[in-house]
Amino acid sequence: MSEIKVLHCADLHIGAKESALKERATQRRAEMLLTFERIVEVAVENQVEILLISGDFLHNNSIESSVVERIFGIIASAPHIKFYFSAGNHDPLNFESPFTKNKLPENLFVFPTEDSVFEAKEGVKIYGKSFGEILNTGSEEFSLKADENDINIMCIHGEYGMNNQRNPITDTFIEKSNMDYMALGHIHKRSDIQKIGNTYFSYCGCPEGQGFDELGEKGVYILTVSKEDVKAQFVPTNKRMHIAMDIDISEANDTTDIYTKILGTISESIGGCYGDNLYKITLSGQVSDSVKIDTADISARLMQVVYFAKVVDNTVLKINLDELKNEMTLKGIFVKNMLKKIEENPEDFERLNKALKIGLNAFGKEEGAKV
Repeated sequence: MSEIKVLHCADLHIGAKESALKERATQRRAEMLLTFERIVEVAVENQVEILLISGDFLHNNSIESSVVERIFGIIASAPHIKFYFSAGNHDPLNFESPFTKNKLPENLFVFPTEDSVFEAKEGVKIYGKSFGEILNTGSEEFSLKADENDINIMCIHGEYGMNNQRNPITDTFIEKSNMDYMALGHIHKRSDIQKIGNTYFSYCGCPEGQGFDELGEKGVYILTVSKEDVKAQFVPTNKRMHIAMDIDISEANDTTDIYTKILGTISESIGGCYGDNLYKITLSGQVSDSVKIDTADISARLMQVVYFAKVVDNTVLKINLDELKNEMTLKGIFVKNMLKKIEENPEDFERLNKALKIGLNAFGKEEGAKV
């Protein structure tokens, strides 16, 4: 066998619920199955022979039987493709696993919890090992040796370069495996194809972002693997993207101005399909205390034209706080203390900055005029 075409995916987390989405969380959860359908369609379109799922296929093992049936149905719908799954820390292969309790499709192969190998076809072997529980201390070396005459591919879940209990994968482990390609799962951010010794390896990342720590385009790798080389093509599969934007609203006069500025920036940056995505908008700049920023109102307006929007107010008042904090007045002491808290707790900036604005407006009212 001179080469074989492979699809590498991981970390679908089917069944996960993005709670921040509230009423749309259930719909978003259901969309993960549609993403898996798209992955299989991509495999069919690209004439892939092997589809690797490198762990955390499910968010946990407590998943509805109807979802499991749907997953197995999607797999069975592509009988000419062989699916290989190594369970991860979220969906360990134990007595609760749907992959041990149910009859599997004929074209789905699940790695046991010990080092194992399947012969995919003559001249091609697929190696791997499943998590048996949430923690896995890993090993320095895979116990089964690669066959120098075959194409050898490993499908495994774990953290490369991190010494923890999520199956740490070391340079030594990769080099000694002598695989032609190692398909890694667990890290949700895609990596480039790398090489140690004779072994190419990569994380394909998650195929669909599930929070604002997983921004931008997500997808899978289509690979052509041979004994000499690995050629890779990244294929996007996400239905929606999580997008974070910082927007300066210094020139805004009211909520309508702010909304118009946000929508114009989104449209210009993303293009005509901007409405499908999820946005975290951080408002910045210096604004007058006469500009009332109602983040809930702005978010509600945006939700009429985009799938989801969260607006965060990080603007500052257009006054000289450094001068004000040196005043020997109650207002000056208040400003000094609040600025100190903001400096010491940058992760709590939004709440503390809002408290500073409210306090300054209260002082303004007491003085008979706004600050």
